Amino acid sequence: MNNHNMLTTSKLQFITLSSITLFAAVLLLMPNIESQIASAQSAESKDTFQAKGYMGNLVLAPETLQSLNQSQDTNLNFINGGNWSFDVSNGKLQNFNVELTRHSLGGHEAETHIIDGLDNATGLSSTDGDNQIVLTNNNTQFKGLADIQTVESNNVWKDVPLTVFLINGHILNIGFDVAKTEGHFVNLPLFGVVTSLTEQSSQTNSTSN
Repeated sequence: MNNHNMLTTSKLQFITLSSITLFAAVLLLMPNIESQIASAQSAESKDTFQAKGYMGNLVLAPETLQSLNQSQDTNLNFINGGNWSFDVSNGKLQNFNVELTRHSLGGHEAETHIIDGLDNATGLSSTDGDNQIVLTNNNTQFKGLADIQTVESNNVWKDVPLTVFLINGHILNIGFDVAKTEGHFVNLPLFGVVTSLTEQSSQTNSTSN
């Protein structure tokens, strides 16, 4: 194996390990959200805040995990990257933007998906039943309907139900209706990392340290 292939394989193995670690961490954090919401009545909630970050998914068919290399360059094995952001004002979602670019393991850009807005957005973590979107202990949950556009083909999946989790101020998890997207994302949620979380008080939590 030449140095280029060794370097490529090494990088992909590192990305795989990092992605598996991220996925495992999210699974461990998810059960804690309900307990945090249950105690939210005694915690201060913010109804105006902004969050943004970058997307990061390594999506592999199970057999690829056994032998990761460039030859596994298929539509089932790809890396997602991009950016996301959303703003909440007085408990209402003002904007929700995701730009996701999919690359094959061989380094080819496959396609770009855009989510520009979320209709009928309602909070899942409100404790008073008013469906407001609030930030409590750096956690929030909300759901809504989105159109997901594929830029290259101009294909649009309409009114896809999304559920968005912001976890401990560090992780973004976007779940969506698999049937509505025709299994395009291999039935996996989209993950992102928070780079900025700003409350109305202008206090910013950074994940860079």
